[in-house]
Amino acid sequence: MEYQNIILEKDKMDGRIAKLTLNQPEKLNPLSETMLNEIFDAVDEVEQDEEVVVLIIKGAGRSFSSGYELGSPAASSRGESAVPRIGQSRRNLVRTVERYLRLWNFRKPTIAQVHGYCLSGATELIAMCDIVIAAEDAQFGHIAGRDLGPLRTNGLYPFLVGIRRTKELLFTGDFIDGKTAEEWGLINYAVPADELEEEAYDMARRIVRIPMEILSYHKATTNEFWEIIGVHAYLMNSANYCASAMAEVGGASLQKGGEMGMKEYFKARDLPWREHKRVTLPKQQSEK
Repeated sequence: MEYQNIILEKDKMDGRIAKLTLNQPEKLNPLSETMLNEIFDAVDEVEQDEEVVVLIIKGAGRSFSSGYELGSPAASSRGESAVPRIGQSRRNLVRTVERYLRLWNFRKPTIAQVHGYCLSGATELIAMCDIVIAAEDAQFGHIAGRDLGPLRTNGLYPFLVGIRRTKELLFTGDFIDGKTAEEWGLINYAVPADELEEEAYDMARRIVRIPMEILSYHKATTNEFWEIIGVHAYLMNSANYCASAMAEVGGASLQKGGEMGMKEYFKARDLPWREHKRVTLPKQQSEK
């Protein structure tokens, strides 16, 4: 299949390892509707490829992903109005959750290889991956939570980092680096940036030693624990809260951004965070 926004390839040395690269580096790989469609088409393609055992997901250029692209249906449901209608917004947000669950239920192991920025919607994407390896200086956070509302999956933060760390991240709008993300349990490992590629590849090589069917059982039984304690209901409820926040608060922010220009709006919105010790803002921003 031909893709415009991603690159899907098998490793030249070991065809059991596939690599999916988000490939709009000039924009920091925003998760546009087109890119998301291609990502999940690629997941289906890898699912059907009997040779492939493990999938690595990474970003081209200087960042993994800045999050949802401003104005995409994945980001909001505004129609012709800057203020989203809650019913339409909820339908689109639930659809996004259902799409992410395709990655959650994907029977093959997945590794997220994260560098640079991994913001908002991008944290939702890596939350659905089985293993996350990041550069020590990578930046994680929910930048759109400053004025647009919660994540539709909440990045699975409460399951991964616990209730207090989740509240700290969402209440402050702060970013954390790779080292802190490892310490908190958001990712598996933080490594020096120049070692990231090899560390992710080494993890994939270790995984492919196990027969594919055994790996699929390991993944299914581990995921089932979280499903029994309610992860699916949690994800759908998060989408409902996100739709409400977009209708009640986020729409006004988007309308203001439309009036003054989104670039200037983001600059003004994020100014209070620029001097914070944990925050380094990207030069180009997307909505989430």
